[in-house]
Amino acid sequence: MSFGHVAIEMVTVSLPIVLGWVVSRLGLMSEGFERELSRLVLDVALPALVVSSVFGATKLPGAGELLQVFFGMMAFFVLAFIVACALCAAMRVPKTSLSSFRFIIMFGNCGFIGFPVITAILGKRALLYATIGLIPSNLFIFTLGIMMFRGMDGGWKAVCRGLLDCLKMPTLIASLIVIVCMATGFTDWGFVGDSIELVGQMTTPSALLLMGASIAHYQPLSMLTNWRAYVAAAGRLVLVPLAGMVMLRGFGIAPGIIAVLVLESAMPVASNGTLYAIQYGADTKPMMQGTFISIVASILTIPFVMMFAGA
Repeated sequence: MSFGHVAIEMVTVSLPIVLGWVVSRLGLMSEGFERELSRLVLDVALPALVVSSVFGATKLPGAGELLQVFFGMMAFFVLAFIVACALCAAMRVPKTSLSSFRFIIMFGNCGFIGFPVITAILGKRALLYATIGLIPSNLFIFTLGIMMFRGMDGGWKAVCRGLLDCLKMPTLIASLIVIVCMATGFTDWGFVGDSIELVGQMTTPSALLLMGASIAHYQPLSMLTNWRAYVAAAGRLVLVPLAGMVMLRGFGIAPGIIAVLVLESAMPVASNGTLYAIQYGADTKPMMQGTFISIVASILTIPFVMMFAGA
């Protein structure tokens, strides 16, 4: 896949992000409106987009492909954990910030931002693979992601509670519906499917506008002063995706699946990190710095990464 093709798609994706920043700075999107729109996208529009990815599909992925996606994403997280521990040790991250920096390197925004970008760059069929990859991503972020900040307080009961919360997520339920549709070959939902697809189409513009609005809330100068945040963002956006690409090629994973998983892993930091840092009393500033840098830098790093990943 050429750098130019992906760069053009990223410019197309970036313009609504810029618009979101402008609209927020002009006061046309209040924080309350952003929260409600974000909830609407996460709980309604994004699940609709996930389900609609299977509509009209004439060539459905087989069981072997689905297992490659699922276990390929699992392998990505194991690799990301190793990279996160190694980079944090090399940077001598203070204990108070360790959970934030490990989270920055490990967890990307695979669904909220990932799905619109994947659809724009790789097309609707790639979204079928991405929905399967979202399942292990959610399982990890709602268990290991929380444990990074909370530790093992609450023991395995708390871990199980995190898994149960994950299973209630509309996007995960939508992913399971897609699996059932692929297994049964039921891809024609008639006018109901058309309505679901129409709702799903609001995901991309809404998510990109919200991404721009989120940048507007940061004070840029204070976000650019921590050198460790740059290293962690580079680990998230470049090192993990490219190392994972090499690993998956060694496993013999199909090139098209590798492209999807690499692109999912090249997303900016998941927004859950800041919420977890606040909830469990961790240092929020490095998390916010890494998130800000990764959002801005991803516009340039994604074309670079995909130039190597192919399709």
